[in-house]
Amino acid sequence: MLKSKLAKAISLSLKPQYLVMTLLATSTSVFSSEQDVNKGVTEDVQVTRVVGIKQTLTSNIAQSTMRSEADLSTVPRSVQVINSEVIEQQAAANLSDVVQNVSNVTEHNNFGGTRDLFKIRGFEANVYEDGTRVYGLAQDKAVIEDLESVEVVKGPESVLYGNMSPGGLINLISKRPMPISQNQVKMTMDEHGKQRLSVDFSGPVNDDGTVLYRLVGVFDDSESWRDASDSKQVFIAPSLSWLVTDDTTLSFSYKYNKEELPFDRGTLAVLNSNGGWDFLDINKKRLGTDFSRQEREVHKFGFDIDHAINDYWSMRFKARNYERKSSAKRVHFYASSDAAVETYNPPRAPFPVDLYLEDKTDHAFDGNINSYINGSRQSSNTQLYSWENNIEFNTGAAEHRTIIGVDYTHYKEEKNQSASASWSKVNFAPYAEYALQTPNTHSGRFDYYTDDPSQAAYPDDMYDIKDVNLKLTEYSVFAQDLIKYGDWSFVLGARYDVFEAETTETWDATFKANAAAIGSPQTNSSSKSPKEKNISVQAGVLYKLNRQVSLFGNFTDSYLPNQKFDSIAKEWVEAQNGRQFEVGSKLSLLGHRLNLTTSVFRTDLDNVAYAGDIKGSFDVYKQKSQGFEIDGDYAITDDLIALFSYGYTDVDFVDAPDSVSKPVNVPKNNASLWLAYQASHEWGVGSGVRYVDDRAGNRRKGYDYTLDAYTLIDAAIWYAPDFADNDLKLQLNVKNLFDKDYYTAGSDSTQSAVYLGSPRTISLSAAYNF
Repeated sequence: MLKSKLAKAISLSLKPQYLVMTLLATSTSVFSSEQDVNKGVTEDVQVTRVVGIKQTLTSNIAQSTMRSEADLSTVPRSVQVINSEVIEQQAAANLSDVVQNVSNVTEHNNFGGTRDLFKIRGFEANVYEDGTRVYGLAQDKAVIEDLESVEVVKGPESVLYGNMSPGGLINLISKRPMPISQNQVKMTMDEHGKQRLSVDFSGPVNDDGTVLYRLVGVFDDSESWRDASDSKQVFIAPSLSWLVTDDTTLSFSYKYNKEELPFDRGTLAVLNSNGGWDFLDINKKRLGTDFSRQEREVHKFGFDIDHAINDYWSMRFKARNYERKSSAKRVHFYASSDAAVETYNPPRAPFPVDLYLEDKTDHAFDGNINSYINGSRQSSNTQLYSWENNIEFNTGAAEHRTIIGVDYTHYKEEKNQSASASWSKVNFAPYAEYALQTPNTHSGRFDYYTDDPSQAAYPDDMYDIKDVNLKLTEYSVFAQDLIKYGDWSFVLGARYDVFEAETTETWDATFKANAAAIGSPQTNSSSKSPKEKNISVQAGVLYKLNRQVSLFGNFTDSYLPNQKFDSIAKEWVEAQNGRQFEVGSKLSLLGHRLNLTTSVFRTDLDNVAYAGDIKGSFDVYKQKSQGFEIDGDYAITDDLIALFSYGYTDVDFVDAPDSVSKPVNVPKNNASLWLAYQASHEWGVGSGVRYVDDRAGNRRKGYDYTLDAYTLIDAAIWYAPDFADNDLKLQLNVKNLFDKDYYTAGSDSTQSAVYLGSPRTISLSAAYNF
């Protein structure tokens, strides 16, 4: 029975003496495994040897498409891998800086700059960490120093990963222990006050190299270009690999992350006197406040067992436990002109109350902005267990690489919601006035032209509103087969999921009593969703015309529970179901120096649900997306390498209410180019350009403002001097070289918050390896 070269490379990588060569091999160019190699070496060494051109900005090996290492040249999917070299060259500060290199991936509402949220092909992306879904509250921001690479899979992957959006997934591949000692200390600073120290230590623990360790640490105490936006972070991530035998490896990991960071909604889109929209020019000023912040602490525990049962069958057991706690005081704001003030005076009210309503689309902006404070104390726990079996076998001339497994996930979330009596939201203003007897429930109101809200004092009058608890449980069984038959490769897969959720809402006893006393009784509630069962399938085919050209096509589907109960229709909204059809090509031209993945796609999603005009109701409609994209790399010379992408997406809602326009934060065109030139073994330079087309900032027709297109230029230069044996590396980066003003995303809310892009930023880093 014939064993594939890739499988041999993977099995060899379990042994310390071959691990380094295997990792190097994963960063060679597309189709490089087809080039001639030295016939004088053994086959085991031959499969891991680095051959061909010096090209390491992308990788042709990915973990996401088979839940284990797979050669992308045989997989009929569009997948891009950005590895640590391009992350380092571009001095990526966050995940957005990384995925900007990939077509049709754009920034989405990032919840005040506290989360990594993106769209792929017009739909919300799913962020995974080493193949593990990051649920709910734990979906924070990636720690770049902990990443070995980032994989972007376009289109649904429900067969392997369960419930998800049809856009695709972003999989963060963490650094793992290495068999040789390598240590780095790095310091990064920028002109706005960034101060970030990171360490990365790895190597064998014992003499025979059967126990390997890695320790990644980050210590940050930084200022931002925005006023009152300082942040702090401590991140520590030790991991250990124990090669128990040649066939068995145990892996342990732990990640601790503690952050204090601002909650910053950016600026506002406001209605002007001509009926159009303007964005408030706030520059560095914050419309929020100094105390609008969030603190969080995360513990992530991981345990893996990898065992090769024989030459053709290997299994992995994976366990994860994520614990997260956070607290926040978030300042939200909206335009509220004098013309929007209404008087609230119900029959039993002791006195009338002025309510400073959102202008929405009714009145021109007159400078008045109302702010309110939402507080929260939150905790969550994610438990995930999976058992995977990778089996290789032949049926006649067909070679099979099959993965069969089961997944179990349990997620629990607890939230305590609170509000400020004096910086009150409109719907709580009567409670603050009547029940709490607050003199001025709208103390957060200010004049944009004369006041500086960022320096406002914290009112210190928060009160508890209610507790909301959520439990999710999902268990599933899946199978996928990658079949190679001559020049043909096929993928067939299916998954069966069972999903259920339970939500409880418990009002604070004091709040409940006071609300009842003023004629607004509140009732505790508990709801359990019906047990949803779903079958996901996918099929794909790739045909290798020759050593330079392969054609592929696929059909994939997705499902995502809405978890929404329509209290008007008295029914649960059905789960979202997506379908994608995609055809494309994988090209390796000019002696394998120019490598391209191109694709044309069409994706349809049913049961998109948004809150309706009547409280408790939901509008349910469809969304479609179609487009074209190209991603590639080009070794112009051995020392000059280009990484480039272009994407076109046309996205619309279908059968939507008249009040709905277009999905937000989806540009029709986006493109990127990064050039890296290694002038000598000491000096190197890089430069890049990225373009993002204009985008809808709000999905509602009444809020028809558009975020303008923008083009940004970046540059870098690095120096590893001979006098330090090239172990010291100094790097200077300039992002947004020409200091362009731009907007990254809209919040898609009636409050019309819009996120600001960073101005020109000069940063300097120094890394020492020993």
